[in-house]
Amino acid sequence: MNERIKLVKTYRVTAGLADRLRLAEEIFRLIQPELWYFVLASIQPPAAEGVFQEVQKAVATGMRKFTGGTEPEFWAWCYRIAHNKLNDDYRVKGADRMQPPDPQDLWQMMDLAAQDAP
Repeated sequence: MNERIKLVKTYRVTAGLADRLRLAEEIFRLIQPELWYFVLASIQPPAAEGVFQEVQKAVATGMRKFTGGTEPEFWAWCYRIAHNKLNDDYRVKGADRMQPPDPQDLWQMMDLAAQDAP
């Protein structure tokens, strides 16, 4: 059995908070590079950091609920979480882009553009 799966299975049955934190740190040390690359391949670095933190939080809070027992199942679960967090980020940014600008701001931009025109 793979080391990551052993750690995840141990995490799921561990009752002590200190032991779970230690196990979670070890699991993240093992999965962080691949998950970071996955997020970074989809979004630019400044935004990627925030999304990656959300992915880490979601994995950490959901690890006790993970029911799979194989490496591919674990990675599919992790990547699904990352994919969902990326979609959330796109949705939020898309909603921001869809908001019409304030009319007062439009008038100011038009006044500035008119001043710059020859």
